[in-house]
Amino acid sequence: MLTVSCWKGKTLEIDPARTALIAIDMQRDFIDPQGMCAQTGDDPALLRAIVPVVARLSDWARNKGIRVIHTREGYAPDRTDMHDEKRARRPDPDHGPLGRFLIRGEAGHDFVAALMPHRDEWVIDKPGFGAFYRTDLEERLHNAGIATLILCGVTTSCCVQSTAREATDRGFRCLTVADASAALELDDHDRALDLIASESNIFGEISDTTDLGCGPPSRSIQGIMLRTMTAADGPRVLDIYAAGIATGHATFQTEPGSWDAFDAGKLPAPRIVATDEESGAILGFAALSPTSARPIYRGICEVTIYIDPNARGRGVGHLLMDKIVEASEDLGIWTLTAGIFPENKASLILHRAHGFRSLGRQRGPGLMPSLGADGGPMAGQWRDVIRLERRSRSAGT
Repeated sequence: MLTVSCWKGKTLEIDPARTALIAIDMQRDFIDPQGMCAQTGDDPALLRAIVPVVARLSDWARNKGIRVIHTREGYAPDRTDMHDEKRARRPDPDHGPLGRFLIRGEAGHDFVAALMPHRDEWVIDKPGFGAFYRTDLEERLHNAGIATLILCGVTTSCCVQSTAREATDRGFRCLTVADASAALELDDHDRALDLIASESNIFGEISDTTDLGCGPPSRSIQGIMLRTMTAADGPRVLDIYAAGIATGHATFQTEPGSWDAFDAGKLPAPRIVATDEESGAILGFAALSPTSARPIYRGICEVTIYIDPNARGRGVGHLLMDKIVEASEDLGIWTLTAGIFPENKASLILHRAHGFRSLGRQRGPGLMPSLGADGGPMAGQWRDVIRLERRSRSAGT
């Protein structure tokens, strides 16, 4: 038996022989930059980010003797298995570089390369959202003696949640793995998890890969050092801040301001810079700001983290976030917050990887100012902000 820690302080006993992991719809049409989601205007970056997580989770399940099942949403070439209402919402032909969208046999219908099923694993082709809709999954699970389902995949707000609901109605016990699931928007993902866990976990328990014992391997990032920020770093820190402002997707601010203003708005510690080990150049920085002067909120701070555009992809953000989280907990800070534009997928992915959850979407709290001669990508528009928080499991308990 496996004992799994779940949200809300609960635990779940799992018998591997009577458990199946269902990886839901990890298909190219949803995840690939040339697939349906990307071709119809959505950014699948958040979906793509969980591919290595689902791969680790699948390997963990195989090693534990847990059956791994894969589902694909898709329809016959003539779409006769698509009901009239859905056919009306998805007029044919919809197609892109990977073929007709969600049509069985097309390249986009297949799984992403990193998550191809093993030879003896079930593939459930479903003409709908839930894994039980017009499939033989229920019968096959009962015949195999499966009582518990571990759910992951895309999208949390649609097919994952639909499968959890269908499975609960059929008497299966469900565990949704939060960090191995994703939606196109982070707030949709977290709202779906909250619904699953509502009313005393009405649609099953929720956990993370760390709780299952298959969390991310320790990061080994070469050539980067971390140290405490000093006043002498001010000009370079403000240059990196200005580069972030110039993207139009980092902040409502139009100028980095002075070092005195920056200094006054941040806690004295922790303030961290990441430097190139060889050249000593600053590649990014992280700092914390108090959210309120009231003593009751002393343990809540907002994270500021910026990376030099030329250093992106080197793991600088992960190193800085690991360190700022560790330092904040050493200081007894129990909640870290952030406000991120929904278009800034890279920042959302970074924060999510370090335990931040969406509190929701603040609709149009500010009007985006013009940035530079061209105005910037969203000048003059009211912009949404995703409000995030990370609650410590140790500090403040």
